Order: sequence, then C-alpha cells, then structure tokens
Amino acid sequence: MIGGEPVAAGTGDEAGGRAAAAAREIVTALGVLVVYLVFTHAFSGDRAASDAHGRALLEFERWARLDAERPLNDLLVRHGWLGAVAAWEYATTYVIGTFGFLGWLWWRRSPVYAWARNMLILVTLIAICCFALWPTTPPRLLPGEGYADIIAHHHPPATWGTGMVSAGANPYAAMPSLHIGWVAWIGVAAVRARCGAFFTWLCAAHLAVTGLVIVATSAHYVVDIPGGLLLIPAAAVAERVRAGLLRGRRDDPPWPGRQQRMAAADAFFLYVESRDVPQVVGGVAEFAGPGPPAERVRALITERLPRLPRLTQRVRSGGAFRRPRWVEAGYVDLRRHVQEVDLPASGGRRALDGLVARLIAEPLDRDRPPWRFFLVRREGGPDAAVVLFHHALVDGTGVIDILRALLEPALPEAAVRGPRGLRRAAAVLPGLVLLGLDGTARTVSVTGTLGPERAFGTATLPLDRVRAVARAAGVAVADVLLALVGELVADVLERRGERVDGRPLRTAVPMTLRAPAPPGRGRTAVPGNLTAVLRLDVPVGRMPVRDRLAAVHDAAERRRGSGRAVAGTAVLRLMGALPPPLHARAARGIHRAGSFGGIVSTMPGPPLPMSLAGAPLGDVHPILPLAGGVPFAVGALSWNGALHVSVTAEPRVLPESAGFPGGLLRAFERLAAAVPTGSGAQSGTA
Repeated sequence: MIGGEPVAAGTGDEAGGRAAAAAREIVTALGVLVVYLVFTHAFSGDRAASDAHGRALLEFERWARLDAERPLNDLLVRHGWLGAVAAWEYATTYVIGTFGFLGWLWWRRSPVYAWARNMLILVTLIAICCFALWPTTPPRLLPGEGYADIIAHHHPPATWGTGMVSAGANPYAAMPSLHIGWVAWIGVAAVRARCGAFFTWLCAAHLAVTGLVIVATSAHYVVDIPGGLLLIPAAAVAERVRAGLLRGRRDDPPWPGRQQRMAAADAFFLYVESRDVPQVVGGVAEFAGPGPPAERVRALITERLPRLPRLTQRVRSGGAFRRPRWVEAGYVDLRRHVQEVDLPASGGRRALDGLVARLIAEPLDRDRPPWRFFLVRREGGPDAAVVLFHHALVDGTGVIDILRALLEPALPEAAVRGPRGLRRAAAVLPGLVLLGLDGTARTVSVTGTLGPERAFGTATLPLDRVRAVARAAGVAVADVLLALVGELVADVLERRGERVDGRPLRTAVPMTLRAPAPPGRGRTAVPGNLTAVLRLDVPVGRMPVRDRLAAVHDAAERRRGSGRAVAGTAVLRLMGALPPPLHARAARGIHRAGSFGGIVSTMPGPPLPMSLAGAPLGDVHPILPLAGGVPFAVGALSWNGALHVSVTAEPRVLPESAGFPGGLLRAFERLAAAVPTGSGAQSGTA
C-alpha cells in the first residue's frame, strides 16, 4: 500500500522482514496493474470519440505550428535502421529505467524510496484517469492520416507493445504520455536522492531522447509531452495531500535515514550561521552543591530521549533544490554528547563564564545531533551544567521546555497560539508596510565584522523587585530590560564620543508564539522555532533612566500592536518557498547589522526550585547567539524567584561588553531609586 517503507536488510527475522517487504512491494505493483486493466475495460470509450480527440490535437498543433510528427516519422521510414533503434528505445528503456531505478532505491534502502514509489504510483493512476476520461487515438492508429506505424514494423519481440506482452493494454492512451511521465519521474527522484550531476544530466538526455522517439514513431503527439510532464506536479500535490491526511499515523516503520523536511523558520538559522557567527542557544546552570555523576545524567537523558525525538536527529543538506532535512542519526553516543569538564578551584563565576564563552564560539557538529551537555566540575565550589543546542533545533523558550523535560516528567503539550483568522490576516498588510518603512529609519550603530572570539557574562536581579518596578512604572518586565540595555549602550556611545542626534538603537526582540504553561504545570518540549521578532527602538541619548523606560514602553506598545510581528512571521514563511540558495541569501540579508544592532530577549522559566538527576539547581542563565555584524545579545530568564541575565558579545567589536553585567546591576539600582513602588501602582506584565 502507499506509505509503507522497506525493512533493513539482515539475517534471520530481519531477512524475513525484508522478504515480506519485497512481497508487499510486488503486490502493490500488481494492484496498480489490476487498476489499469479495470479502467481499460470499464472506461475504454468508443473509437469515434478517441479518433475525434486525436484529430483535435493534430488540428491544434497545425494551428500552433507544432506538428513535428510528419517529418520525424518520414525520417524513420527512410532510414530503416534508425526506425528499428527508435522502436527498441520506445519499447524498453523507459520500463527498464523506471523499475530498475526504483529497485535500486529499494535495495539501497534510500530514504527517498517511499516518496519515489508513491509518486510513481500516483503518476500512473493520474494518467489512467486521464485515459479513461479522455481517450485519444495515437497518430500511428489514426485512420486516414497516413503515419507509418514504426512500432509495428520494427518492434523487438517480447517487449511492451507486442501482442503477447501488451494484451489488455489500452491502445487509445496517447494523452498524456506515460512514457514522458515515467522518465521525468526518474529525473525528479534522482535529484531528490542526490544521485549526482552526471546521473541528473543522463536523466535529462533520456527525457529528450524519449520525447523525440515517441513523436517520431507516431506513438504520441507533440502536446503529449507537456501533458506527461504535468503528471509530476499533479502527483506531487496528490502525495502531499495523502501525507497530510495520514499525518500522525505511523504508516511506515522507522528505519535509519528517514527524512523530515526542516521548517523554514528552522532552516533560517542554518543559513545565517558562519564559522565566526555560530547559532548556538542554551543555558548554564549552577548546582547548589556537587552535580550528579555523568553516568546518571546519561541514564536520565536515555530515559527521556523518546519524549525528545529531535535530539536523536541530525541535519542533512537538501542540496540546491530542497530545504535541509532532519534525518535519524541511528545510535546516539551519549558519551560524546554528555561530557565532563574540570575547572580550577580559583576563578569562581568568571572562570565558568570564560568556559561558556569558549564553548559557544565553536559551531556544533552537524554530522551528529546538534546538541551538547557539559557537566562542569569545580573544586571548592558548586558544579555547573552547560547545555547547548543549534538554533535550528529549538528557540530560546524551547530550550527551557527541553530542560524542564529533563528536570520533571513530560506534561501534555499546550497548543501554540497567536493571532488567528481575520485578525491575523488583517494585520499582515499594514504590518508589511510598516516593516518596509522601518528600513528607512536612522539608527545608531555599535556593529562591526565579528571575529571568532566570544565573551560571556552574567548578572542576577531579584525578580520581585523587578516586577515591583515594572508595576510602579506601568510597563512590562521586558521594557525594564530594554531600558537597562539602553543605559549600557548610551554609556558606550558617550565614551566613544559618538553623537546620537536623537537616533535610537534598533533591537531585535524575539516574542514566543508558544502558549503559556497552565498554572502549576509545564509544557511538552516542542522542537523548532516558534517565535516572531519585533524590531524595537531604544533611545540611547543621555536622559534620566526613568524617562528612558517611559520612551521604551511607548515605542514598544506602538510596535507590539502594529502587525509587524505577524507580518515578519509571514515573510519568513514566504522565504521558505524560495529555492534554498535564494532562501539562504535572503536570510543572511535580513539577519545582520543594518536590520538591527542588538538582540534582547526575555523568557519565562519555572517559579519553583528544580533539580537534575537528584542534584538541586541554583542560578540558571540563558545563552543567546549573535547575528552577522551584531556584537551583543542580552537574554533574561525568570527562574525560581530571580531574573537571570546573560550577555553574549564579540569582545573585539564591543570591548566594553566586559562591564555589561555590573552595569546592568547599577542601572537597575538607579531605576529602582527613581521609580517609587507604592501599592497603588499599575500592573505590569513580564
């Protein structure tokens, strides 16, 4: 049946399973043949209608000056040896090529096999429907037109077209050409299976020769060629509909190499990554004391991997024509993914931050599942854990969900929600206009060409005080963080002597599209990037910190309700429809300096103390990546009553970033002193 996959080769039960799979494939092929014969006899139509359809095609070709059948047919009549070669090519190569290539894919256990087999079946079934609904006499059988029947004169014995082999075949199946459909299928499947440039060109040559032969032998009309080619997109649409209807069912037993197309939002972060700008997200957590043994952590992850299937997959390039794929990695060696690192007794938090800076400067290996877990042993101090994921695997909030899946039992998944229906559609158009206008705004810049080094620093603020300040000022916690970042950048620009002249700093602010966790519960860890990005303007001129907070809030409120986030998400999805080279170029064009000058993100975490493999956790700080030419990213995570802030920076472009953690603490104290936190203050949200 459509949807099954072959079983891996082996001995004993595995060999028996492979034999059973082969039997199923043969039964499927015979089933398609039965359908063909049933349609042939049940919907054969009358000869007069078939002849009328054939003459209509000829008249159209003569009107459009496409009638190449006559001169090519005469050429084969004049040169008998050429006619014999053409008859042999017509009868054999498309059958041998089609089923030979399908069998090769099956024997090699290619991940493309199931898709290719389903496409071939659908191409054939769609053609059968066309033959039944619009039977057409080929030129060689059309009375009174005088075409020579090259196939009858020179046909090789015991091949398709002879009486014995073709018994029951439909002689009025000219439109569309199934010869062309099958040969075109070989080329499409070869490209998808990444068979190489030589084989792709060979398929193109085969298609061209087949087109000439079917016309020269008068087996088909010229217009039958585009008709046959159209079978491929028609089958692709049918296969997509079929797959959508069966999504969620396990029709195919999993086997190594199975592929899943990467979402456009996830592929985006593969395309923007470079050697000097790794796209690594994660977190660094300090334990309250000694951390758990590595083997215990590996055992825990092994237990939870079935709930986190993306952690068992690696990235495979889709080539020039397809988006990258997630494929099963097979055996996941947790000794490589979960490692221990020793730090000297001296150094404290600074030594841990330095280790994180070194780890995030290295791109993750795409030949393995792109994640790493480091247990950091510190003499005389609490141990720590550093968890790193490729941004294509998950976004910042998704990192928290994965961590919670390791720290507590998985909970039912909450639906992702966001603007829907007419509200969402109505917001896209004005949002697109505003996004375009954003590109013309004048902003300050602390950007530059990034090198491979990274700096990482952390600070912790009391969450109750931050929320009290936000409530008193009538703003969100995210606005407080943006205002503090504005204080830091304003100080940098003043030290550099750069004039601001009223220009703001444009920041990229990710907004999660994941639903809030139900009270007292968590979410199931859902892979992928479910975020929208707002570009918010932060004033960086010299001003009182409270005025800066008010200005940030006003600008943020206008942009949050402007439709920009919805429009930006729509743009990213539309970009995913581009061929991968164009998608990659567009992604790199917008995720870089010029579109924004800094990244600022706030993420909610659990309000309760947590533990990993029995070891209680203390501070947990997020890890954010940079963008091309953008030298800093500030992340804030609320976790167990504290707001844990981290700064990732490129120290050569932004050497002042070393003072950012301390600067954030001092700026917050100035803000807290400037904003009275009386009980009558308005409510602010995180």
